[in-house]
Amino acid sequence: MAVGSEQKALKQKGRERQGMGAFLTPEYRLSALLTLLLALLAVFLFLLRTTPDGQRWLALWHAQYYAHNAQKQLQQALAKDPPIGFPLSKLGLSVSPSLSSSSLPLLIVVFGSCEGCGAGMIEEWARLGDWETVRKEVTLLLVFQEKAEKVREAARKGKWQVAAVADEEGKVAQALNAFFVPRSYGFVEGKLVWKQKAPNVSVVKVLEEFLTVVKGAEKAKAVLNAWSAEMREKA
Repeated sequence: MAVGSEQKALKQKGRERQGMGAFLTPEYRLSALLTLLLALLAVFLFLLRTTPDGQRWLALWHAQYYAHNAQKQLQQALAKDPPIGFPLSKLGLSVSPSLSSSSLPLLIVVFGSCEGCGAGMIEEWARLGDWETVRKEVTLLLVFQEKAEKVREAARKGKWQVAAVADEEGKVAQALNAFFVPRSYGFVEGKLVWKQKAPNVSVVKVLEEFLTVVKGAEKAKAVLNAWSAEMREKA
């Protein structure tokens, strides 16, 4: 009887060892680890959505993700730009003889439609022609993707002292890749020398960047200072 009991006990221990061995196999350890990781991930996502710190972190991540995507899309769009040296003649612009024969650097600003032509950014650009300091340094041309009659009417009502033309079919905007508006382009001696690379840039910043390319940083700063002095004088 004692021998039989010992044999049964040995068999029981053997089965227990086999069961423990199954728990220690690589396959089981991997499965257990994956289960633990999934459980921790579920807890992390729950805390991320339900705690103030988690929500702030999530909002920051979303902002960075969308900013990265926007920058990527901007670079892809900029890759379609006309190259530096692109000839002005290819735009097929119909401008006055005085404008075409001017020896000054030419700054072309492309807009969308002429809706709201008397306000906002359009008005800021149109009013640049009022300043002698600017007129002596740069020739301005505003291009609108609009009917010619509307552009002429807006220029007449606003008493603009800058040239404005219609690009009814959008051919000029397409040739210059004006995928955001307003977008500015600088020409010297009929060749493209500068392009605005980002939207929502102020008039002053555009002038500064263009004049820096054309005249150098010091002379560009001197022009802007003279313009500022003229504005104070006439205020």
